[in-house]
Amino acid sequence: MNNTILFAHDFSSSADNALKLTAQFANSTGHHLHIYHVISTSVMVDTINMVDYSADQEIENAQNKINKEIESIQIQYPDLKMSSAVDYGFLIPKMVDKVNELNPKILVLGVKRRTEFDKVIFGDVCAVLVDKINVPLLVIPENTEHFDVNLIAYAWDGQTKETQQLKVLNEFVSHSTIIKIVNVNHYDEEVLDRGKEFEGELQSVFQNQTVHLVQKLGLDEEATMEQALNDLHPDLFVVYAHHYSFWQSLFHKSFSKQAISFSKAPVLVVH
Repeated sequence: MNNTILFAHDFSSSADNALKLTAQFANSTGHHLHIYHVISTSVMVDTINMVDYSADQEIENAQNKINKEIESIQIQYPDLKMSSAVDYGFLIPKMVDKVNELNPKILVLGVKRRTEFDKVIFGDVCAVLVDKINVPLLVIPENTEHFDVNLIAYAWDGQTKETQQLKVLNEFVSHSTIIKIVNVNHYDEEVLDRGKEFEGELQSVFQNQTVHLVQKLGLDEEATMEQALNDLHPDLFVVYAHHYSFWQSLFHKSFSKQAISFSKAPVLVVH
């Protein structure tokens, strides 16, 4: 894994906003920012019309747009190292290939603020990518105005202890950052005991930050966690992605995918 932040740009208003915040973050942390755009072709492509089709002009137009954005960003951050690329093809495979090629520190995407109806019908690229990549994925909602991380909420399942995977948070924290381990359970004393142990282990990793365990009682993990986030108002919500096989996925709902949908704060998915 190198010092690159990979930003997936689709030229939407949410991506424009996320790019501004990502550039600020990359500049402050000394990362290289690589902007990547895929001109996506549909699976149901019209093969007759495609015979004479060339993506060269679209690629050139997209690259020109990115070049203008890079010029604008470098006026504000002259020391920020930046690069870019534009590809043509199927979106998800191209994104996965680029992640495998660059092995970035973080992959960043911007998403629009979704209504309840959108959550049902929205074809979520972020949720699909969670199962296909092994680098941290940062999802920035369109309504995010700044990215000063003073409070981090980490959704802990009460079982596993992802201290190694959470080291990526060193990229986001400052001395004043508070990390809250949020667990939803239903009167499980073993989870309470493990929680205190995990709190101590995480505090040993983040010795300059304050780490607290917050436990919420509830049967519906998603609804209870969403309410906890509404109460906490974190600057960053962190979830761990459990990778399930096809058959396992029939019985286990991916909480990381749900978190991307309901969180009002930026979501960092770690692996």
